Amino acid sequence: MESNWIGNRSVPSESTDALAVVNPATEETLGEIPRGSAGDVEQAVAAARAAQREWGGLSPVARRAALYEISNILLEHKEELARLNTIEMGKPLFLSRNEIIGAATAARQFGELAVHMRSGSQQAAYGELNFQQRFPRGVVGVIVPWNYPVALGVENVSAAIAVGNTVVWKPSEKTPLTSRRIAELAFAKLPPGVVNLVLGNGPGAGQPIVDHPDVSAILFVGSEATGRRIGESCGRSLKKAILELGGKDPLIIDETVDIERAAAFTIDAAYFNAGQLCTATERIYVARQIFEPFVEALTRQSRAIVQDDGLMDNVGMGPIVDRIQLDKIVEQVDRSVAAGAVLHCGGARLDRKGWFYPPTVITGVTASQPVMADETFGPVAPCVPYDDFDEALALANDHRYGLAAVLCSTSAPRSLKFLHEVRAGMIKVNAPPRKAPGGTSEPVGASGIGAGYSQELLLELTRQSSIQWKAAI
Repeated sequence: MESNWIGNRSVPSESTDALAVVNPATEETLGEIPRGSAGDVEQAVAAARAAQREWGGLSPVARRAALYEISNILLEHKEELARLNTIEMGKPLFLSRNEIIGAATAARQFGELAVHMRSGSQQAAYGELNFQQRFPRGVVGVIVPWNYPVALGVENVSAAIAVGNTVVWKPSEKTPLTSRRIAELAFAKLPPGVVNLVLGNGPGAGQPIVDHPDVSAILFVGSEATGRRIGESCGRSLKKAILELGGKDPLIIDETVDIERAAAFTIDAAYFNAGQLCTATERIYVARQIFEPFVEALTRQSRAIVQDDGLMDNVGMGPIVDRIQLDKIVEQVDRSVAAGAVLHCGGARLDRKGWFYPPTVITGVTASQPVMADETFGPVAPCVPYDDFDEALALANDHRYGLAAVLCSTSAPRSLKFLHEVRAGMIKVNAPPRKAPGGTSEPVGASGIGAGYSQELLLELTRQSSIQWKAAI
């Protein structure tokens, strides 16, 4: 059974209950991790707390140098890490390579951003200073999901340590192996206790991190239900919480676009990583003038996608991460079809080994049907026609989530209207619903609280004090 990584050494879990890590393409067991325990978390928090004062006392330039080294190590081991990421998560190997590169880039970027972070000062009387100083929050709990375990794990850990915090990191129990390898391979170059990794599920390891009195902030990416529980726990102890939660993100396509290109754009927006992306498009609103030819193009292009084991060549889409997630997708589509929705392609699990669900185009859906009401997190593209742009905007905004929103249009007036009126943290016009380089956003509604990414995330992970200093009393 895999061990925790605490204080730069391998530490067996106090838990003897094992959780299997399974390859979603073959259904073969890759290894086992512990369920986790409060005792494991106690050891990790103690190590992080002991290391924080010295690590936080370093200059940002020194911490940047450490993050540069971590970035270089990730790139040196890109192929090993990408392969491990693919076999435990399922995504095609080219996506895993890009994920490792993205993680390495994020480590470097946060090191650089921390060096250039400013606080400011005010004009003061002679013999007096009045300024602000930012300080680390202390020990930060980083809890990340299974869909991008490396990118989200490394990015958020790097942000926390760049500004002087130390970390207790819990990867998802579904995809923990690449993170565990990275902790020992790259973060072990830091002083002992700066980054500690605890394995386990939510009850075994996640909740004890959230509840620990010596953890000053929680950085969580994951489901709305779990995020709400974490937010409630943090609220009771007045602990800082940064939460990026679910999405049911809309895409509006107007009649000014090229239909074939719009279909290809939609495939990328809806099916990227088999739709297992927080900001994946899950509601598609298409101008009625082009609705039928668009659905035909989307269906034809969807059927052409090669779906197989991510380790194979020329694979465009891998499997769903596990049977639980696959069953959720199947149930949503089946219930929607039973309520009157129409399938154009896909719509049933592939008859083969592994948890494969094909690209699925569906029309005749209403707002109350599961594929429109609930987060799917799978390769499903529900399409709805609209008659005018105001109607499309109203439909896009008619949901409790507000993580990302996209418009495909050549109309500048419509684009500006969309930017001002759509309810979303990440807003894109003719650009895919993924992070823009250097961009940041704060989710709207049930999609979370707190700014993620870039300079604003560093501000969330520090506290600011106002300092007034006189020469003498």
